[in-house]
Amino acid sequence: MVTAGEKPGTGFYFCVQCGHRVYLEIGTDRLPPCTKCLGKQFNSKLA
Repeated sequence: MVTAGEKPGTGFYFCVQCGHRVYLEIGTDRLPPCTKCLGKQFNSKLA
């Protein structure tokens, strides 16, 4: 599990709360809060 504000690397991350997908294109980017529900917890694959 990854938290908003971390730098988890490139790829897709899925909000634990609503399932919305966020994509990080650059490995040094910080993961933002979910743009749909403002959730802060993400999985790297849809569970």
